[in-house]
Amino acid sequence: MTETKKYEVENLDCAHCAQRIEDAVNRLDGVSCKLTFALGTMKVTADRDFRGVEKEIKHIMKSIEPDASLKELK
Repeated sequence: MTETKKYEVENLDCAHCAQRIEDAVNRLDGVSCKLTFALGTMKVTADRDFRGVEKEIKHIMKSIEPDASLKELK
């Protein structure tokens, strides 16, 4: 089952870091992502359990931009 979620990305300081995060997330199996730095949003589609995907995304973000955080938009 494919699922899509939208997130607010807070404390992301540069477009280069945003691109690095987007590229890394898109390398995850079964996951596609579009991170829009100007809006501070990320749209993620995954064909596997989102709890694991979110954990992996947060790990990627912390390794690239330690102050950045992810907040799901309802």
